[in-house]
Amino acid sequence: MTILLFIPASFALNMAPGPNNILSMANAKRYGVKVACCAGIGRLIAFVGMITLAATGLATVLYTSEKLFLVIKIVGGLYLLWLAFQLWTADPTDGGNEASGGKSLFQLTRQEFFLAAGNPKAILVLPAYNAFLAYGTVQKRRIT
Repeated sequence: MTILLFIPASFALNMAPGPNNILSMANAKRYGVKVACCAGIGRLIAFVGMITLAATGLATVLYTSEKLFLVIKIVGGLYLLWLAFQLWTADPTDGGNEASGGKSLFQLTRQEFFLAAGNPKAILVLPAYNAFLAYGTVQKRRIT
């Protein structure tokens, strides 16, 4: 019964536009879909790291270590503020020149990685998957 609630909630949460989706769309508009997809590898690497932390239970260590978790949240928040400042001060008429002399694929991939690694939604949600899997295991053991 719990899975019937979990799947739609996960889908809705993943479809909600966040900073990662907005960055990917902006990169696709500026550099093309192919470059944006390749740069998205940085986001995938960050998510693999987070999923690994959640699956091995190390995410629990982050939650119990308030100072470490606070540092991660502050660094992620400062990075989001820096990106917002970059967008706020950018010249909107200069968009055409950036495509020819803009960022390299490595810079775009690095930007995707750091944005995903500091994304509060991902930091908070991925350990919930681990908790859900652990709950399902406990329930399965109870039944058998």
